[in-house]
Amino acid sequence: MTPALALALALVLLSGESQAAPRPRTVESARYLVNGPEPWKAVRPVEGAGYRVVLSSPDGRALVATVEIDGSPLRDSAPWPVDPRTLPVEAREILAEPLPADDELEALSRMLLRGATTELEAVERVVTWVAQRIRYDLPGLLSESAASCHRSRRGSCVGRSLLAADLLRRGGVPVRQVTGILTARDASELTGNSQELFNDGISGVRHRWIEVFVPGLGWVPSDPGGLANTVTARHLALPGAPPDGFGLTVLSRGPALVRRAHDGTLSRPRLRVVEAVDLPPGAERP
Repeated sequence: MTPALALALALVLLSGESQAAPRPRTVESARYLVNGPEPWKAVRPVEGAGYRVVLSSPDGRALVATVEIDGSPLRDSAPWPVDPRTLPVEAREILAEPLPADDELEALSRMLLRGATTELEAVERVVTWVAQRIRYDLPGLLSESAASCHRSRRGSCVGRSLLAADLLRRGGVPVRQVTGILTARDASELTGNSQELFNDGISGVRHRWIEVFVPGLGWVPSDPGGLANTVTARHLALPGAPPDGFGLTVLSRGPALVRRAHDGTLSRPRLRVVEAVDLPPGAERP
């Protein structure tokens, strides 16, 4: 076998299923009319790993935001622990920011990530733990932190996202916060007591989730409420807090993707790829 052919060989495993073929590419999408005095400043375009926000103006006046979620498997080849040399400057700067000393969070991070082999697997472990162990609570008057959320075992989407990011960063995974809207046509599409926060003017509720930088993929979104390495077309990212007068109208929404169940958390399928490496000249082959 020639070196070129050996390097081209790959053993493909889809989420632990032996010899499974890649699933066909599927897309979940939604379209929103953005209202407000300067709508083009209220929403940002995004081109991420399976998450896109495309802005358009069909009539030259109104702004339409289209969210597209690609459900095809993510190439799961970025190892954990993460080699900082494989990261861009922005991701290295995030890891360089000091975290508060906290022995409990350090121990929890080590426990959750022990035995993980890839970054996407590390994210699944942390998101699953946060979604299952931290009870959702409505935002209060006091600011939330990773430590307060961990010790009280409850938190809003903000507290959950801060905790998930903290646990991942203590494991050397670069992660950042995302501010946006979780859209809904009415309150019944929301879960539990979050229905109390439904705002008809923005067609949903203000929301927070995270993005993790994965070499070879870029920034991959996750929602610590129970979505690992994926979000939905109902997640509309904003550049910051919605400005005064901001509004949102659901124009259309397609069928939701069927996501892989992982310990009670929904995850995007992972495509495990192990590259075949040719042996040095003169080395014996088995």
